[in-house]
Amino acid sequence: MSERTSMAARQWVSLPGGSLDVRLGTDVIDNASALLKGSVGRPRIAALASGSDVDAELTERVRRQLTDAGFEVTLVEVVAGPAALTLEASGALFSQFAEMGLTADDLIVAVGDADVCSLASYAATQWCAGTTLVTVPTTQMGLVEAAVSPRPIGVGDSQAVLSVRTGVKHVLFDTDVVFGNVVPEDVLMSRVLMVVTAMCDSEKAFEHLWDHAEGLCAGDVETLCEQLRDTVKTRGKILSSTALALRQSLAYGEAFARALTCLDASIAPSTARAEALRFQARLAAGEGMFAVDDVLAQDELLEMLELPMAQVSIAPDALIEAIRQERFKRSNRFLLGLPRKLGRVRLAAVTDELIAEHVAAWCASREG
Repeated sequence: MSERTSMAARQWVSLPGGSLDVRLGTDVIDNASALLKGSVGRPRIAALASGSDVDAELTERVRRQLTDAGFEVTLVEVVAGPAALTLEASGALFSQFAEMGLTADDLIVAVGDADVCSLASYAATQWCAGTTLVTVPTTQMGLVEAAVSPRPIGVGDSQAVLSVRTGVKHVLFDTDVVFGNVVPEDVLMSRVLMVVTAMCDSEKAFEHLWDHAEGLCAGDVETLCEQLRDTVKTRGKILSSTALALRQSLAYGEAFARALTCLDASIAPSTARAEALRFQARLAAGEGMFAVDDVLAQDELLEMLELPMAQVSIAPDALIEAIRQERFKRSNRFLLGLPRKLGRVRLAAVTDELIAEHVAAWCASREG
């Protein structure tokens, strides 16, 4: 990673029913007391929900800022990773909110990965019909995904079925914290979502990401910060659209990716989602919706961003059934997001014959 930037940047992001204030830089945590104090009418109680894998020193830095702002702080440890995205984890969090007497006029601050930040969004929107939330992401996905489109909560054996709307008011994205402790899979997953977002937004956004790809892989902090701001701003804009078709487009590749990891848990989520984009672009080309040159352009961008192809041995019939199960778990209609051009993705019906043909070709090409 190249030399850290010492400048702090601010980005306003449009969200359904409001907006999000993102502070991004090296000093945003240690200068946050004034922002935290002004985030509520009168500082009283703050619930500091910290992921179980968060460094104690980072949690203490945030706690000191809250104390300086006049809050009485109660530390709440939240399990990190996918285990945070359960009703059990949310129930435990709600119990602690009740014990400390948290109200809608108080403050929740979440420190952790995308799962912890997503759980905090769910809790903040539900508690007392809405409580102010500030997040301090420790990973890129905590900004790119969780800030504007929190990960859904699982119910029993059904994962990712309880949708969560964002409840975040401010994001404190400390570049030293995030870039100083890089998680490779998190970086790759954030790059995949950058591609998804650009493919759903515009050809200009796609070209902008293309121009940034070399700097992103080289670890150029200025380029990365600019692309992170652009991506989160664009995702907020898409989710704020009055057009349902546009909002749904951000799920581009989700069903295929979930089906793939269900059949082979060794496949990294970033690899599965990148493979979903490759597969669905070819499916769209087979439907006559998407130009072959654009399929190759998306392929090249994924390669430039160092997103590998999977090497797996999966039976085509098993993969088709897994994709169908994923779609029918969430809808009675079998629709997949297919690109129409660079910057436009829409849900579309796919014939059994076409999907069988393309799944068979994909399985044959990925068998190691």
